[in-house]
Amino acid sequence: MDIDISESDLAFEEEVLRNPFKLKGWLRYLDHKRDAPVRTVSVIYERALRSLPGSYKLWHMYLGHRTGQLRGKNPLQFSDEVRKTELCFERALLLLHKMPELWLKYIRFMRVQADVTRTRRVCDRALRALPVTQHARVWRMYLRFAEHVGGHTAHHVYARYLRAWPEESEQLVDYCESHEEWNAMTLALVKVLDNTGFRSSRGTTEYGLWVRLAHVLRVHARDLQGWDVERVMRDGIGRFADQAGALWAALGEWHAGQGDVERARDVYEEAVTSVRTVRDFALVFDAYAEFEQATVAAELEHDVERGRTGVRTALRLVQLERLLERRAFLASDVELREIPHSVRAWLRRAGLWRARADDSALTDKQRAKALDMERETFAQAVAAIDPRRATEGHVDELWLAYARSCGDDSARRTVLDAAVAAPMASVAELAHVYVAYAEHELARGSVEGALRVLTQATAHAGSTRVDYRDESVAPAQRVFKSQRVWALLVDVYEADGRDSSVRSAYERMIELRIATPQTVVNYARYLEERACFEDSFRAYERGIAEFGYPVAIELWNIYLKRFVDRFGGSKLERTRDLFEQALDGCPSEYAKPVFVAYGQLEETYGLARRALRVYERATRGVANADRLEMYRFYIAKTAELVGVAHTRAVYERGISELGDMGAMQLSAEYAQTELQLGEVDRARALLAYAAQFADPRTDPRVWQQWHDFEVQHGSEDSFKEMLRVKRSVQARATDARHLAEVELSKQPVKSKKPVVDLPTATANPDEVAIDDDDL
Repeated sequence: MDIDISESDLAFEEEVLRNPFKLKGWLRYLDHKRDAPVRTVSVIYERALRSLPGSYKLWHMYLGHRTGQLRGKNPLQFSDEVRKTELCFERALLLLHKMPELWLKYIRFMRVQADVTRTRRVCDRALRALPVTQHARVWRMYLRFAEHVGGHTAHHVYARYLRAWPEESEQLVDYCESHEEWNAMTLALVKVLDNTGFRSSRGTTEYGLWVRLAHVLRVHARDLQGWDVERVMRDGIGRFADQAGALWAALGEWHAGQGDVERARDVYEEAVTSVRTVRDFALVFDAYAEFEQATVAAELEHDVERGRTGVRTALRLVQLERLLERRAFLASDVELREIPHSVRAWLRRAGLWRARADDSALTDKQRAKALDMERETFAQAVAAIDPRRATEGHVDELWLAYARSCGDDSARRTVLDAAVAAPMASVAELAHVYVAYAEHELARGSVEGALRVLTQATAHAGSTRVDYRDESVAPAQRVFKSQRVWALLVDVYEADGRDSSVRSAYERMIELRIATPQTVVNYARYLEERACFEDSFRAYERGIAEFGYPVAIELWNIYLKRFVDRFGGSKLERTRDLFEQALDGCPSEYAKPVFVAYGQLEETYGLARRALRVYERATRGVANADRLEMYRFYIAKTAELVGVAHTRAVYERGISELGDMGAMQLSAEYAQTELQLGEVDRARALLAYAAQFADPRTDPRVWQQWHDFEVQHGSEDSFKEMLRVKRSVQARATDARHLAEVELSKQPVKSKKPVVDLPTATANPDEVAIDDDDL
């Protein structure tokens, strides 16, 4: 292993001789000799590894150096160098057998050689030497090598691989498909599908694997041996009943490909009558139609060759036409299998038979049969649907459509009698059936029949305390409290002129506590139209007693208006008593219209003094939000009835009773009134008082009014006084806001919305006071 050493190498030689176990010295030497002959570099590597046999970096560089020299060369011509390189790998792995990169480099080197067995053994040794966490890197290279070799070697390698990683079974399937090994591919798919615990690493579903298997069995049936295709397909169909369309289509195409036309047709017929989803039906039906078209085309070609049209061709054409005619009904069957409790699906099914019955191209016998099938469909529907599980509609719609499909009145009555006795999901559905039944009787001119139906619906022998909304009680026991049924019953009684029955029905509705405010109003108007005014008023009183506020106030308003319109001022004391009853216990937020109506009554039929007294009560009896408006109304009525001068007392009381904002607005209006009366000084004093409550920056309206007033009626001194007061009020508002902010900053934050107690404003020495004597 002698090499020629030049003068430039002496420094490096001295360094490695002086420190033979220091890696950096050897690396510098090797970098210096990188352009030297191959043998020289190899000798230096050997010397370095003799001193540092466990250096991974040195071995990695040395092996890369040796394999790089053999890259692109024929291993048979350079067999000695190849053998030496293999020995180098073996020497490296004696100490570094846990290094995956060395094993991968060794495997890549061996793959170039022509010896399959030795390469396979190197891969096996790598798997035994490396920890399991590193096996994936080895397997990727091992599988590429096995796929390149193919044959039994590939299958044996994949068998070992799948024992460790069964979730990668699809790789074997892909390999078999790419090499057109259809038997092996089918066997691999069957093994995967038989493994109930299989979870694909690609996310492929079990159904997707079945579709892939069906495709192989259908397309490559002639290349498969020993497989019962129909049995395998039906196994998949049984497992995926809700997604079996593709499997059924594949099975039918397989039989067609085998030349068994009748068996294929039987499979398609079985499929279209057993699939459970519309998607699967569309897939199977399209495949069925293509199959029938293909058979027709084949028969036509055969007829062209024979020169005449045969019976088989006509038969095939008839079969195709009937298949296309049956599509709507077959699709309806699938829809009903998918959603058996769908009301709309059953109605569409019956509509198909109705459309067939209306087809003028059919014979009378065929149309009559279609009508019978429509009624039979409705009978099946009401028997199959559970009312509480019904979707896309309600069962009452089916019953009524069933009744409309009947040809004569007796048959319709029979169906409707069965409908009112059938279970329903809710009271509203049963009430709808009763109302439709009664309307049917009315349409036939049978008032007694309608009354019989409605009386049956409203009759109840048990306790009347049943809650209409209690779902635990059957709808048949709660329908007697249906407002819709009672309303129709009253209308029928009224149209037939049965006055006593109408009254009894209204009274019964009130007793059952199912009457609405509109029902009470209708009852009272009915009595009023028949000149039974006292009975009408009693109806209002019963309704008021039945309903609380705010409903009662609406009834009071109607009642009082009707009473006043009826008697005017002839029964004034009784009318006053009614208004007092209305106001007694009435919440303040609803009392305003009653007070106004009461005052108008006194204005029209009573005394102005009593009217003003009512308006005065109203200012205290209405809600706080309405008090200012009520004071304005009171002031306007006072001015109208007794003169403007008498409004001063009202203004003063309002200013004293209302809050700051109300007092400010009322004071400003009071000032305007005084100005109309020529009292300029009083108006100025009122504006000065109102200005105390208005910050000039946020509420400039009062200040603008005072400004305009001084411009028209004031002097230079009074204008300066107005400006002084304005500055004083603005400064006071600023001080109050600043003190509030200071207090807020001192308080600890306990919540997101702290409560701020504003300090009491200091007395204003320039404040303009209003003397009561001046008013």
